[in-house]
Amino acid sequence: MLGLSQETFGGPYASLLDDRTMSGNQKARGLRLDYLGQLERINRAALTPDSVRQLDTLLFVYGAAAEVDRHGYGYANLGWASPYVINPFDGAYQDLVKFMTTYHAIRSRKDADAWLVRLKQVDDAMLGERRRFETDIANGATPPRAILQRTLEKVRGLTPHNAREHPMVLFFVEALAQIPDIPEDDIKKLVDEAVSIVGGDIAREYRELEKVLEKAIPKAADEPGVWKIAQGDQYYLDALRLYTTTNLSPDELHKAGEKAVADISKQMDELLLELGQEEGSVGQRLRALSVDPAYLFPDTPEGQAALIVAIQTHIKWVEPRLGRVIGTGPKGKVEIRIAPQSSQDTAPGAYYKAAALDGSRPATYNLNLRSTLDWPMWTLQTLSFHEAAPGHHIQAGLARERTDQPVLSYLISNPAFAEGWGVYAEDLANELGAYETDRLAKLGYLQSLLFRAARLVVDTGIHSKKWTREQAISYLADTTGLPRERMANEVDRYIVWPGQACAYMAGRETIRRLRTEATQALGEQFDLKAFHDAILQPGPRPLPVLEADIHEWVASRRPQPAAE
Repeated sequence: MLGLSQETFGGPYASLLDDRTMSGNQKARGLRLDYLGQLERINRAALTPDSVRQLDTLLFVYGAAAEVDRHGYGYANLGWASPYVINPFDGAYQDLVKFMTTYHAIRSRKDADAWLVRLKQVDDAMLGERRRFETDIANGATPPRAILQRTLEKVRGLTPHNAREHPMVLFFVEALAQIPDIPEDDIKKLVDEAVSIVGGDIAREYRELEKVLEKAIPKAADEPGVWKIAQGDQYYLDALRLYTTTNLSPDELHKAGEKAVADISKQMDELLLELGQEEGSVGQRLRALSVDPAYLFPDTPEGQAALIVAIQTHIKWVEPRLGRVIGTGPKGKVEIRIAPQSSQDTAPGAYYKAAALDGSRPATYNLNLRSTLDWPMWTLQTLSFHEAAPGHHIQAGLARERTDQPVLSYLISNPAFAEGWGVYAEDLANELGAYETDRLAKLGYLQSLLFRAARLVVDTGIHSKKWTREQAISYLADTTGLPRERMANEVDRYIVWPGQACAYMAGRETIRRLRTEATQALGEQFDLKAFHDAILQPGPRPLPVLEADIHEWVASRRPQPAAE
């Protein structure tokens, strides 16, 4: 997925898959603890400032993962965790389909052979993971009924009933057709082998997973919060620390979210009145505007094309203005793509994927375009500023292009830093004048902020305040005016990844606070471009490490007192 060279990896890896068994998971946990112990013994005084930053990042991330790991259920890795090994968004049953059809490039006969070797391991990966899932269920870490039901529907949708029509086989057929030096007879043999594997061992494993889910659903609880699982309250505290990289409590985050929702809603009310929208709550008026045909692209191929052109126009508008706020940006460009149909029911509205390190895949801004009606024209600008520029592509693109950094830095997830920058980038676009002459687009910007603030309330509401799933969906839909179906998908994401939804505003508010402090400390000496470079150039890191860096940056730029 990263595009690491074989030299960096330590040998050929095109035919390998991760070990998803219980023993493999225990081995990974043990290795992380061993690494943490080794990191803790490093002499900080002997390190360069950049190495100290790297060490502090690794210490935090490995430590946070170990705290989540100790609960013994679900999965935890470097910056990401869930109490449920298999759910509508995670699991070999879908992860490997996406991986085999998106990330494993087939450009030669050698690649095709390696792809088939991997395909033969998919059923074992599903089996090993299913055993872990069954063990967690037996020990009480069962996903809520609604999550199990959605997972079952997703599994059934990917179960190979006609192997030749399965996404993996279709991908293989298309990829082989692009390779000129493979004889037709060999192509037929390769495809027949893929069909046999998918329709045989893999199909059987899908059916076994269906049975597990069907058996678990009647016994599952309706309550969506992780609090109902053993040590659930402590798990949530540990997950919040892993995702937000702060020590903020659920109550503090909940109250911060409520205050932000109230403040942003007040601004939106004033703007809606300016626009002649007077009847109903803020959420109701936003919903009315979002279904107004005057602001929608036709739900046709032509409408989709027009929507993509609009997004490209927004990116072209901001790119020449970036030099006012950022000193150095990435060399690589970002491509706009429509998210694969197979993931549209569970994918977020839009998401960014950084370029492969070997240059085999460009950076992509992926839009979940089930329908153009999901995207009123006035929402697209802020979405693009978040996903592309000055948001994720600027931050992640720079991180990918950094040289001489440890491979581990590519394997760590830093949602609070990355998503915090993405939301802060929406603020930057506002400062650059994106909405000066477009009040509806300003409304889209404020709605995006409102959504992030409401996430704080809902995530903590579910996992700390014991909200029901219906209560959470209604709050999100009523508050933001966003479509109820889309908010149901959002809520299920928060159920599956406790704490993750809090990372966005935790990161944004930290960056904004650091900027305010730096401005006050430096006065006329404050340089906004240099401040942003100090945030972005070292790459993603936990918020406490970022904070220490900025404090040092401020100290280094303070005028020194004249010598007497």
